[in-house]
Amino acid sequence: MLANFEKRENPDKSSVWAGSYQNLHNLPHWHLECELIYVQAGEVNVSHNNTAYHLQKEDCIFINSGEIHYIKGSEDSITDILMFDTALLGNISPKHFQLLYPRLRHHYPVMEYFHAIRDELKKKNEFYDVKVSCLMTDFIIDIFRHEPLCEQKQLKDSSSIENYKDLLSEIEEKCSYITFEDACSFMGLTKPYFSRFFKNISGMTFSQYLNIIRLEKAIHMLNHNTENLSITQIASACGFDTIRHFNRVFKDFTGLSPRQLPENYVLSSHSIRSMKKNFNPTLPCSVLVEDETAL
Repeated sequence: MLANFEKRENPDKSSVWAGSYQNLHNLPHWHLECELIYVQAGEVNVSHNNTAYHLQKEDCIFINSGEIHYIKGSEDSITDILMFDTALLGNISPKHFQLLYPRLRHHYPVMEYFHAIRDELKKKNEFYDVKVSCLMTDFIIDIFRHEPLCEQKQLKDSSSIENYKDLLSEIEEKCSYITFEDACSFMGLTKPYFSRFFKNISGMTFSQYLNIIRLEKAIHMLNHNTENLSITQIASACGFDTIRHFNRVFKDFTGLSPRQLPENYVLSSHSIRSMKKNFNPTLPCSVLVEDETAL
């Protein structure tokens, strides 16, 4: 599970998106929009910037722009999502204050706002986009009035989170020769701390992550082998020290040997994608509920 950038494509002109999911599961990701996650039923686990939260019915958590997170709901869970443009926050908090605690400490009329916003988005009456922005702004003001705030620079691990995003690009660019020590140095963290930090935020070890990136490169080279390189040469070019190691990693992730690779094979959704590509972190087991009356 890697932390990818999710580029949201809003089909209309509204600055807010609202949706309900049954059994919501998604991969670690981040996006430019802010997000409110509300548990309507069941239980939901949310990992947010290296911290795990266990949410129950009527719990709500606020995800700020650029913060890495993923969601795992129970089978009977219903999770409501409100995503909105950061410009709405700028009107409320010009001094760049934000919530001190992501998990909201007070209860709010979430469902009232949610249904009102969703109704406007569905009907699309005249000026609906303005109405939706006003509803979302009212909701944010309500939250900011009652929750403890802090300046952005005081948030724990914020610099490490930003460095982590840069590290993803560094690993992809230098995957054939980058080492664990290089990654620690890049992050400015000790080896033990970096190991814990990386696994908590990505869901896998640095070694596992690096193997996936190297494997993606190897699969691309096998699919486009214009220079007629041998499998051993491709393995070496991708950073695998021995052909035995390459074959084992290849088998573990694909269930195939390099020679059995089908034409135009693509590694599963664990792969890294750049910001220019559209990444959907939501797994197929998640059900987007269009009509809440059916629940």
